[in-house]
Amino acid sequence: VRVYCDCHTEQEADPDACADEAERVVEELGYDALKFDLDVPSGFEKDRANRHLRPGEVRHKAEIVEKVTERVKDRADVAFDCHWTFSANSAQRLAAAIEDYDVWWLEDPVPPENLEVQEQVTKSTTTPITVGENRYRVTEERRLIENQAVDIIAPDLPKVGGMRETRKIADVANQYYIPVAMHNVSSPIATMASAHVGTAIPNSLAVEYHSYELGWWSDLVEETVIEDGYIEIPEKPGLGLTLDMDTVEEHMVAGETLFDEA
Repeated sequence: VRVYCDCHTEQEADPDACADEAERVVEELGYDALKFDLDVPSGFEKDRANRHLRPGEVRHKAEIVEKVTERVKDRADVAFDCHWTFSANSAQRLAAAIEDYDVWWLEDPVPPENLEVQEQVTKSTTTPITVGENRYRVTEERRLIENQAVDIIAPDLPKVGGMRETRKIADVANQYYIPVAMHNVSSPIATMASAHVGTAIPNSLAVEYHSYELGWWSDLVEETVIEDGYIEIPEKPGLGLTLDMDTVEEHMVAGETLFDEA
């Protein structure tokens, strides 16, 4: 199962720094699929609460897209995340400004509640639009799909209802020839669960990996989960992973207790 790496840098608003990190993740970590944030400060903001993008902000975000995609070229697919930040008009202008670049998808450009606005934005551009992590169960995801308000659906497996519910969503999406890129900000356990679903559906695009800067993420289980940007599905019973309980205990949230060994 293919994995896309959600990338970050301390200079997240610097297009050249983003391009440098993209190249490092491709060359050193072996990923051929990446994602960067676009809801980053540009220096042109007057009021970020009103969801409106000024022309300078659009140019700045388009420059990030240009620098990153030009740097990696065909070595990697690159998506960009907006985290539900912009108005319909601003989202449309941003999507139009990056249509000439090799954008894998533009994610969550508008807030998730209004389906009609989402549909309007998606149908206004040739830039692929991805949505879905803040919709719940197949009933809500189905509305995005059937209204063709999304080009790629991105359910979050632990939030959306689990493995079976994610499979149901993928089945509906497949009727509309829509691929599934599973949102995932979880531990190795949920990551592997998403990968298992990915092997069971015909329209799996990729599974997100959000913790490449978290040194102990891979220590939570005894097995290797991601290797060279892909997940090999184990043949062991269940998910095929074994928790390292010492690591789990070491990183538990204050006030929580470890599972009973029985």
